[in-house]
Amino acid sequence: MTKTKRDSYHHGDLRSALISAAEEIIAAEGVEGFTLRKAARKAGVSPGAPTHHFGSMAGLLTQVARRSYEALGKQLAGAAEGLEGNAALRALTAVYVRFARDNTGRFRLMGRTDLIELEDDDLRAAVYRAMRPLAAAAAGTRGLGVPTPEFERLDPRLIAAIVPAHGLAHLATEGRLAATMRSGEVDAQAQDALVDEVLRALWP
Repeated sequence: MTKTKRDSYHHGDLRSALISAAEEIIAAEGVEGFTLRKAARKAGVSPGAPTHHFGSMAGLLTQVARRSYEALGKQLAGAAEGLEGNAALRALTAVYVRFARDNTGRFRLMGRTDLIELEDDDLRAAVYRAMRPLAAAAAGTRGLGVPTPEFERLDPRLIAAIVPAHGLAHLATEGRLAATMRSGEVDAQAQDALVDEVLRALWP
């Protein structure tokens, strides 16, 4: 990127460009391959720009996690429309697992509490909005209320209902779902079918 183009960024545009650059790096190399210098290089800005705009690596990664939760939320929204009970929980869990499989690097970052700023207000709001449909469906199967954004402690019964979603998602990101089938290269459609069978076994 030329100096002229670099200088043409508005403040918000540069922040967005750096977040997008970080997303691309994490998608290709995982969070382990991410550095602020790489993000700056990909965005075509000075090496000090990420720190100037986000304060630290954690600051930038927090915003990547926020946008990742927003993307997840868009996929979960409406995924269980017209469904209730176990059927709703199955539908939402399937979408959650598919998102994890298709966005492995970003999904892993979303759970890296050592790398992101959990108290960031925008991140907390994005997490709640994204996870609310899944939490609501899980709560509905247990006769529980839906947690509010200010919850102090989740009901253990609600956690128990959500754990399978997280477990299957992590199996998907590690390629272990495919490893349960002996047909060699297993495509996404076959993995989706397997997830559906597992969920029906869990929640008939």
